[in-house]
Amino acid sequence: MKNLNFLIALLFVCNIAGAQNANRSAHNRMVSSEIARYGRITNLATASTGLDYDVKYYRLELRLNPDTSVGKYVRGKVTTYLTNLTANFNLIKFDLAAVLSCDSVYYHGAKLAAGKVVENGDVLEITIPSIAATGTLDSVSVYYKGAPPAIPDLGGQLGFLNLQHGSGPSRSNYIYTISESYGAYTWWPCKSAISSDKADSLDLIFSTPTGFKAAGNGVLVSETTSGSNVITYWKHRHPISSYQVCVAVANYVQYPTTPTLVNISGTMMPYYNWLFPETNSATAKTNLDKVPTMITTFSSKFGDYPFKDEKYGQYTFGLGGGMEHNTFTGIDAGSYNTTNAWDVIAHELGHQWFGASVTCGSWGDIWVNESFATYSEIVCAEFAPAVSGTATGLSWRQGMKTKVMSSSYQARAVYVTDTSSTSAIFSPSVYIYDRGAMVLSMLRSLLGDANFFQALKNYQADNVLKYSTSLTADVQRHMENVSGIDLSNFFAQWIYQKGVASYANAKWNNIGQQIILQLPQTVLYNASLTHFDMPVAVRIKGAVAGQDTTIIAYDKNGILYYDINGTLINSGASMIQYQLSFVPTTVLFDDYSQVLANGSFTKDGSLSALAVNIVKFTGKKAGADALLNWEVDNTLDKAVFEIEKSEDGRAFGKIGQLNAGDFLNQYRFSYTDPNIKQGVLYYRIKIIPQAGAVLYTKTISISSEYSENDFTIAPNPAKDFIDISASSVIDKTVSIKLFDVAGRLIKTAANLSFGTGRTVRINLDDVNPGNYFVEINSNSGKISKRIVVVK
Repeated sequence: MKNLNFLIALLFVCNIAGAQNANRSAHNRMVSSEIARYGRITNLATASTGLDYDVKYYRLELRLNPDTSVGKYVRGKVTTYLTNLTANFNLIKFDLAAVLSCDSVYYHGAKLAAGKVVENGDVLEITIPSIAATGTLDSVSVYYKGAPPAIPDLGGQLGFLNLQHGSGPSRSNYIYTISESYGAYTWWPCKSAISSDKADSLDLIFSTPTGFKAAGNGVLVSETTSGSNVITYWKHRHPISSYQVCVAVANYVQYPTTPTLVNISGTMMPYYNWLFPETNSATAKTNLDKVPTMITTFSSKFGDYPFKDEKYGQYTFGLGGGMEHNTFTGIDAGSYNTTNAWDVIAHELGHQWFGASVTCGSWGDIWVNESFATYSEIVCAEFAPAVSGTATGLSWRQGMKTKVMSSSYQARAVYVTDTSSTSAIFSPSVYIYDRGAMVLSMLRSLLGDANFFQALKNYQADNVLKYSTSLTADVQRHMENVSGIDLSNFFAQWIYQKGVASYANAKWNNIGQQIILQLPQTVLYNASLTHFDMPVAVRIKGAVAGQDTTIIAYDKNGILYYDINGTLINSGASMIQYQLSFVPTTVLFDDYSQVLANGSFTKDGSLSALAVNIVKFTGKKAGADALLNWEVDNTLDKAVFEIEKSEDGRAFGKIGQLNAGDFLNQYRFSYTDPNIKQGVLYYRIKIIPQAGAVLYTKTISISSEYSENDFTIAPNPAKDFIDISASSVIDKTVSIKLFDVAGRLIKTAANLSFGTGRTVRINLDDVNPGNYFVEINSNSGKISKRIVVVK
């Protein structure tokens, strides 16, 4: 958010099996926490409603007439399929506004006795015969009617509304619903307070007077005229929370008349909009025509549009802004019918991934909906500039950062602790929208583009989360998985704490092309927090046009880390230095508004270089060894060079050491790592000077994949055995397979070790004479050699 039984029983039986989400355990893992999270909710929806059952399917069959003489009114039937989560289950509770009257309830085709159906305030309690075993699929149908109550929250724009649009003779009544966060119970019986229980599928059958169209989720199966009425049937075959179920009834016109087909990884998905006639303007069409580009842009960054087998569209309603109902966004006319409108459109589209497909598992975690949708605006402006006009990713971040850094918006954290009402959750919106989006900006700066967007794709594709729900920990998990960075402190501070950071006393100095940065941090607006772990963005410019670079360092509890495309290298100090390709003349703090900190740099000539500057660091494979070479631009006789090696590029260990004092007046150094194992190895040099901070070189990699030349087989021809020798220590273990010329496997020897002896023997006593192939396999690959066996 941005600010009738015919045929259906048969259709349900045919479709529900395919619609079941194989990952419903995602719901069960959250149920135990729901009472604690929602225990303070009063007079909106009941927190405990439905904790003992899991919704599988909703079918709403409603009569809706915007022109009714009694104002807003609804009557109809809602059928719910569910499975019980507790044994001996016999009481089904639905949230349902007290002013709506339940006419009757049918269970297994029979009407329940009056005493079995009790309206207890805003809860409908239905007693059924006890179900002994858990996980039993059952269903119940509720007939009800009445005038949905007004919800005063957020200015009375929530719930079920009957308003007018247009002017003069064209003025017309219309209905729309918006149920986020707790409003669904005001117009239909459901599990209203808990976002984490999604129905696996949904059918909507609306009866309206002719002249009106009824919007809903999913695929429009049919619009059938029957006398003076139209029966509209929508089918949605993806999981959906009750607050995302929607209906809107108006004299809509469709644009484009023939749906635009958007190609999403080979699936041609229909896109169209239902508009008030007076808003079907050239301006609106220009703006709405941008959406296919947005869909393909977001699909490339987040993964395929999650409902590509159904549709995407927008329909006009009365709430200022929009609401991300699955597949069909409600949007106000001002958000698409004004010149260069795009941001609300992009925001609500982004919600189809973050909110509709993967939904917040608790209202405290609403930022996993709203912050990501807000960040989608930045993604749109950056990667689809033709859509956003003069707005850019930079200008959008600048506006967000300025707002978030203001002293007026420091009262709360991103995570919402007061979820007692929709206004408490969403107002002021800056925390879950702009602040959260800037937290994502920092994560992108820290991880680098490749890792960040891969994490978003992985998050969307996660079998536990897709079409289900997520919590803050799930976002953290995916960001950590792609980067290998421990983000515990980052999330603990930036999601659950308030305040921002300041680097007002940052300093810099340079020695030629070498720049030294000192970055002392102060926490603002949070006396209980002494430090924010965060990326720091520094723009450095030279005197000549084009001499311009931005570096990212990671400030972890006052220790600065080099951030190399999401790989962190500890500088070991609160100062950090970089070798540039030009002489720096200007240093700017976060000039591209990437992080939640303000700062300014002062040049300080007293900052000295951190001992030594590496001019070049290279490495290569030399026979069975790795040869490392580095050069320095000044000598410090007491400096120590520690050589470190890693097999994964992250966990390094010391393998050797050179003392500069042992090589007086030398500028060039080398080190040999003997008998390296096969695969890709990573090296760096840790420089420990006479005084000052520790410095690391860049990390280099040396590939040592083996080839046929790394092995010899003798004797060949062979009689009783062969000895396979390796030129170096290959891997801890290998497997060797013997195939005949027809490709049949003749012999296998697994878990063999070349070790330091570098030779293994394969017995051929049981092998017939002929031509064979020896295949040598390890984690680093495989090779094949021909041998001849004679007897």
